[in-house]
Amino acid sequence: MVAGMKRLFGGISKFSVKMFLLIVICVVIPFAGVCLYIRINMENFIQEKLSERIIQDISRGERNITEGLEELASLSDVFVFDKELIERIGDENRTEFENVVYFNQLLDQLSIYRGRAGMEDVKVILFDNYGRVYSNWSLNYRNYEFLLKQDWVAESMNQWGHVTWSMFSPPYIAEEKDKGETYISLARSLMEDGTTGDRAGTLILSMEQSRFSEMMMTYAYEDDVAYVCVDDGQILLNNDKERKIGESALDALYQQTAGKKSGNLRCSANGAEYLLNFYTIPRPWVFNGQQMKVFHFTGYQEVLSEVSMVTKRINAVILVMLVLITAISYAAVRLLVRPIVVLTKKMGDYTIESEISGIDTERKDEIGHLNQAFCRLDGNIKQLFARLQEENKIKEQYRYESLRAQLNPHFLFNTLTTIRWMAMIRGAHNIVESIDALASVLNYSMSRDDRLVTLEDELDNIRNFVYIHNYRYQDYCSLDIDIPDEMKKLRMMKFILQPVVENALIHGYDKQREQITIRIYGYTEDQILYLFVEDDGIGISDEVIEQFETFRQTAGKGDRLTGIGLTNVDSCIRITFGEQYGLTLERVATHGTSVTFTLPVIEGEDDEKGHDCG
Repeated sequence: MVAGMKRLFGGISKFSVKMFLLIVICVVIPFAGVCLYIRINMENFIQEKLSERIIQDISRGERNITEGLEELASLSDVFVFDKELIERIGDENRTEFENVVYFNQLLDQLSIYRGRAGMEDVKVILFDNYGRVYSNWSLNYRNYEFLLKQDWVAESMNQWGHVTWSMFSPPYIAEEKDKGETYISLARSLMEDGTTGDRAGTLILSMEQSRFSEMMMTYAYEDDVAYVCVDDGQILLNNDKERKIGESALDALYQQTAGKKSGNLRCSANGAEYLLNFYTIPRPWVFNGQQMKVFHFTGYQEVLSEVSMVTKRINAVILVMLVLITAISYAAVRLLVRPIVVLTKKMGDYTIESEISGIDTERKDEIGHLNQAFCRLDGNIKQLFARLQEENKIKEQYRYESLRAQLNPHFLFNTLTTIRWMAMIRGAHNIVESIDALASVLNYSMSRDDRLVTLEDELDNIRNFVYIHNYRYQDYCSLDIDIPDEMKKLRMMKFILQPVVENALIHGYDKQREQITIRIYGYTEDQILYLFVEDDGIGISDEVIEQFETFRQTAGKGDRLTGIGLTNVDSCIRITFGEQYGLTLERVATHGTSVTFTLPVIEGEDDEKGHDCG
């Protein structure tokens, strides 16, 4: 088990795996999330689209109902505006038989116009002022007189022939009282004279409620349920024969949708889920002054079936896209990471002796830039390593040459002490002073103290060195030191002025002149110490200056040095303090040579680090 987990997650630290996981997190997961979001919202989308269609169906059903009501009203016009009919029923002397014959003739004409089957749905009852009743129902017609006492019929008698509606009144046909059916009816007065207001009779046309329910559900799903209600919650129409919704659930929904003209929502009734769409029938169709609202219930399974069909397609697209994205991501990661893996292996196996090969430096992308940078780094490392080796050689050579010039201190000082006492016995005081100067110079040069020395110590050594040379060559050198006292406390490398002064004494001396002057001065600026050693000798040649500058450019790159000269001093300064420091050679405008020392300003006691080239 543990081994299996290690195999599964052991490579998680690899860059390629991390890259792949990053792509999965940044691309695949958001894409899957978007697809899931689309899938979830698809249900709402389909619900909205289904609701739009249902609202359209309700609207068409509502138009069917209004058209049915209008048609029923237009049928009444046939009777109301038939002058002969009005004349016949208004004539008391006319026999009932004659009037019935004419009434049936009108019905036949309507049957031709509307269709026999259509007319059978319409209940027609006509009352005249003499107690005679005419109907398209042959039976029980004398039982209809109770209708004249109904409020809606009585109201029509005062409306001058205008229609008075009765929505969903109980059946008055004897044969239909047991069906539990209700009627949608209208009542109109047949006016003898429109000016006097005399009535010839009263007309009642009725149609079963179920016929209007069928009109409403013409375009609905097979198992849909519809209710028509008014503002007070009264149910006017419904096709809910199985009582799927129930009045309690309908009352709650009616209250929930109060104040809204139309819309949709998801609801439950008797343990079933439904998509409810509601729609307010516009005026002028009202019931008792109240607008009617249609509630249309569609089983939510209809929505889910459409959602399922769409989501199956979406799922297939998501699956294909995820597979493609994953495959492309994997290929992209391999394509991207492979050169990095190669470069990483080369860097891991890198040594100073190794040669870089097998990486593409011709690429123009970031990988190519990395490969190029690694190659440049390799070149810089090897260059720096070679330079370091050469600098170490220079230091060791300088140290060797310095040591080679040193004598055994005990032997040298014992010998000088003996000579000094001999000179004192003989009274040769100039010899004593020369020996003291030589001893100071030798003691200064042979000291192995690696700490920095003060500028004052270095200048004292120069004074002793020049004194010895003047004793040897009859005071041919004049030394002029112009250094402020505050500068004398600054610290510097020891034994760097003497080679310059010695070079001036040896190579600058003009035999045609009796004396050479060496001037030492300096100043500080921006934490840099500038020291100048100038002589008025024969001057340095341009060739020597050019050779010196060439050495400065190539030092550390394979040139070998000999002797302890200006080049060695310059190299030691640059190795110790940095490339911005060192020596500068320059011919004086008239004659002579100027050597400039550029050194860092170092104050106080130095630490234990070595800064001695000797």
